Amino acid sequence: MWPVPVLIPGIMASFLGLFPSIPEKHVDNGVASLVSRGNHVRGSNREDCSMTSSFLQQLHPSMTEVLSYETRYYNNTVDHLNPFSEDPPRFSHRYLINDTFFGKISHDDNIDMQSDNCPGPILLYAGNEGDITEFWNANGFMQYLAVKYGGLLLFPEERYYGKSFPSTDMRYLTTQQVLEDYIELLDHVKTEYQATSCPTIAFGGSYGGTLAAFLRSAYPFSIQGALASSSELGYYDINGWESRGISEYTFAEIVATQYNKTEGCLKAIWETAELLDAMSDSADDRTMIIKTFNFCDESALQPFPSSLFVYGLEGLPQQNYPYPVGGLPAWPVQAVCEILTAETSDSLLQRAAKVTALSMRYSLDGTCLSIPPEGPGNVPGDGPGQGSWGYQSCTETLHSFSSVARDSSRPGLRNYDIVQESSNLKRICHDLYGVQPNINILKSRYGGFDVAKTTSNTIFSSGALDPWGGAELTVNDGGPDAKERGVHFFLIANGAHHLDLRGWSYADPADVKETRQKEEEIIVGWMKDWFQASIVATE
Repeated sequence: MWPVPVLIPGIMASFLGLFPSIPEKHVDNGVASLVSRGNHVRGSNREDCSMTSSFLQQLHPSMTEVLSYETRYYNNTVDHLNPFSEDPPRFSHRYLINDTFFGKISHDDNIDMQSDNCPGPILLYAGNEGDITEFWNANGFMQYLAVKYGGLLLFPEERYYGKSFPSTDMRYLTTQQVLEDYIELLDHVKTEYQATSCPTIAFGGSYGGTLAAFLRSAYPFSIQGALASSSELGYYDINGWESRGISEYTFAEIVATQYNKTEGCLKAIWETAELLDAMSDSADDRTMIIKTFNFCDESALQPFPSSLFVYGLEGLPQQNYPYPVGGLPAWPVQAVCEILTAETSDSLLQRAAKVTALSMRYSLDGTCLSIPPEGPGNVPGDGPGQGSWGYQSCTETLHSFSSVARDSSRPGLRNYDIVQESSNLKRICHDLYGVQPNINILKSRYGGFDVAKTTSNTIFSSGALDPWGGAELTVNDGGPDAKERGVHFFLIANGAHHLDLRGWSYADPADVKETRQKEEEIIVGWMKDWFQASIVATE
């Protein structure tokens, strides 16, 4: 049995916003740095300036840079499942907003995007696991649409992240509570802007994509359409895997496939991991690893000396973007493979250290690297542990993933068996939170692959480079009437994790640009249909 994931004791993120307060407003410059849950940036990659000034100037003369935002707070309900209390507890819920272009149409062709009762559309990003400010710049597509079609940008923060904490424990952290947060906040914003008749389109990436899809399917009167990019929704529907060729190894296989595109790269990863683990018995060898990799101490060698090396590489394919993002170079998977397979005087250990520094974003001659509180040795893609996502993995979002190294039929970067580890994971969840994972609850409440047959006005997009796209919803899931219901599916061959949500870039592959253009046409069609129906209803 493999060792349990390393859990580093520490204090949970600062509990700001624990008590209800008067909503306040201040201006922020909208600049965000790359912050990730571990190294696996499942939410929107949190730094993006890929919408160039020249492009934005062509779109709108006054838009010369990535839009700024205002930070506001709303006193949201702590427990939406107890709605009949006379004085329900509330918490300070942070959200970002930009109304600069709301109701301002950039071109006469879009004049039918308004009505007497509504100045323009509302574009809502379904905030997922992270500080909401870290998602703003990575959603350039939404900013582009807001400028072009006179939209209001609204980015609510997921509860128990950033500055939005309903309580000192996480008892109220469920997908259902998060969705209810967004609907209540949306009603508040619509009232504030006299926009109760305005259509709202939800956007989201990764778990945020799942939230966007659920918002449309569960609250169709509030949400008129959704773009669910790189949603992992299908991974929660285990009973639907076999008929779609999905297995517990799919995630790990997609990761390994990206490295195997460069001759000798996957083999070099395996050999490096084996070399590191073979050095575990010698104190001198362990010291050599710590010095070469610039690790802070021996905790970085747990649960195996190879764990941090492999962990960084396992999270990189989903971030395989065609331009530099968050300290990573363009096409970082290829960059890693060039380092590992290069014929240089550097030893394999030295090359591995360079690769780890690149993937984990630190310097070999700067501040040393400490082991992340979650990640190394855990479920591929991250799982139970400390922090808010660790709690969510202990309740609703545990992924049943395994990985096998050196297996030609289902290759992965490392060995991990979800069945063997299940008792350890349950113990971790019980010890930390007194809860047990329920891997079927999201499917039971909101649907899995069958969402595509029951919902409407939803785009499901995935990138073929992205391991989270291994369980993507496809046209076969939608059924013969999917297009009539406004349900569309895109698999982007050269797309990494929700690349279509990012801003336009001249470095985007052609299929990414084409997909984004089609998504724009579909979304604009939903909005125009709404406005037209609104006009007819008032005549």
